[in-house]
Amino acid sequence: MKFAKPGFQFGLWRPLEVREEIIREQAGACRLAYVSDIHLRRGRSQLLSDHVMDALQRARPDVILLGGDLVDQASELDALHHLLVRILKVAPVFAIPGNHDVAVGEKRVREAVETSGASWIASLTVNFMHQERIIAISGPGAKAPPGADVRVLCAHNPSIWESVRDAGFDLVLAGHLHGCQGVLFEVCGRLYPGGFFYPHNHLRQVWNGSRLVVSMGCSDLIPVRWGCPREIVLCIL
Repeated sequence: MKFAKPGFQFGLWRPLEVREEIIREQAGACRLAYVSDIHLRRGRSQLLSDHVMDALQRARPDVILLGGDLVDQASELDALHHLLVRILKVAPVFAIPGNHDVAVGEKRVREAVETSGASWIASLTVNFMHQERIIAISGPGAKAPPGADVRVLCAHNPSIWESVRDAGFDLVLAGHLHGCQGVLFEVCGRLYPGGFFYPHNHLRQVWNGSRLVVSMGCSDLIPVRWGCPREIVLCIL
């Protein structure tokens, strides 16, 4: 058993952390940022947008994946559009929906994403070239493509791991659970007490060469956390 580092967070006044995950150590590795669960909503969208931009500028990614739950309210679609215009000045952006985006209206969220210049990949695979390597980035409705040097699945709910861990992806990215906003201890990589209710309340898992990385997310409906910092994830691959 490993106890979590103490740390109470109330509100959104702390900056986002940048958690680094080393997938492959090699010269000239690709820096892929996974940004999930921004939860833009009235009264806090500007602050959250500034936090995301600050974290990305510190991370210096080559490519950015948005892992869903981008907005909580239709009134914040313009805020999402403007945030993406800013993010695109850092690196190319690919996005998928989360359950909150579906509730707002997936078509409307997709329009806000695409009119900013970012790409919507819910059921698509795109090839991102980094130096001489092909990094295939797939949405949750796509299959792992053959021939790529690295195959990444950008998902939202980590429960997808059960169906894709043998599907040929090198890296599966998810968010959704927020670490259940409170972590007291860790056993075999699972975070508790949330792990009693959600089998994939992990930071990471490995299965036959495939790796799952789960983000704690950028925000929550109720901004209270313990031992579970708000974050983006920077994958080195």
